[in-house]
Amino acid sequence: MTNYMNAKINRRHKPYSKFKAYMDERNITQAQLAEIVGKSKTAINQNLNGTGGDLSLIDVRKICLEFNISSDDFFINQNVS
Repeated sequence: MTNYMNAKINRRHKPYSKFKAYMDERNITQAQLAEIVGKSKTAINQNLNGTGGDLSLIDVRKICLEFNISSDDFFINQNVS
């Protein structure tokens, strides 16, 4: 294996795994999400994967309103099944 494959990813926060699964189930792309919150696709990718900053409260509110979901279930308490 090459060194980049062995490199540990430096995450700044826990990835939004549950919301990413929700997006996958509903065929929501990161490009669509980026348009909803008014960010670049790269910024959204970093937010979702924990390699950039956290989503802002405004971003979370826009996402929850758009998809009619609970912030508690997907962003605040990510361990909720």
